[in-house]
Amino acid sequence: MARILFCEDEEDLLSSLVAYFTREGFEVFHARGGKAGLEIASRHKVDIAVLDVMLHEGPEGPNGLDGFQILSELRRTGFAGPVILLTARTLEHDKLLAFDLGADDYITKPFSLLELRARVNAVLKRAGGGKSVYRYADVEVDLDNYLIRHGEEVERLSNREQELLRYLIEHRGKVLGREELLASIWKYSAGVTTRTVDTHILNVRKKLRDDAGSPRFIETYHGIGYKFVGEEG
Repeated sequence: MARILFCEDEEDLLSSLVAYFTREGFEVFHARGGKAGLEIASRHKVDIAVLDVMLHEGPEGPNGLDGFQILSELRRTGFAGPVILLTARTLEHDKLLAFDLGADDYITKPFSLLELRARVNAVLKRAGGGKSVYRYADVEVDLDNYLIRHGEEVERLSNREQELLRYLIEHRGKVLGREELLASIWKYSAGVTTRTVDTHILNVRKKLRDDAGSPRFIETYHGIGYKFVGEEG
């Protein structure tokens, strides 16, 4: 379970972030001010930090730290985990400053929770936090090499099939709607429909040799989406 820290002074947004990422299986820590956020990061050894740039309404007031200062202090004290900055600012200078200070990503408001979740997944994966090989009795899924092995026999995954299967596995036990899968995997690309999701699910099932009538791996929830149920071992 990844530990995520949110520093955000908008109470409604912070509440939404905490509730959503808790449901997604993260251990969530949060603060409305920079000094409190730094203390939490140090005490709880978080894996990733998501910082609002303009922490001007938090309890620490005008003497508090903004997102750039928190980022700088995190890097100065040796925090090596990913950091994502959230801001309403769109100036190129601010983005360049963020990356110069060691940010891994920069998201402008407003944003969707699905987009933020996808960005969090991406930076955690780049940081080495993502598992890539899963074993289910007689089936091995090797996501880094785009392979599914059935003993000596090998099935090859396309890029989209690999991304889809990774997302399903990482959300094991949760029913994922087609809209969420479209947003997270296809980013609502032009010409992509919910039938695209269904077609890719069908292809992944074939390569897993999964029986839709009695599934070992992917269950269908008609009118809603899909759930990954495979158990390692």
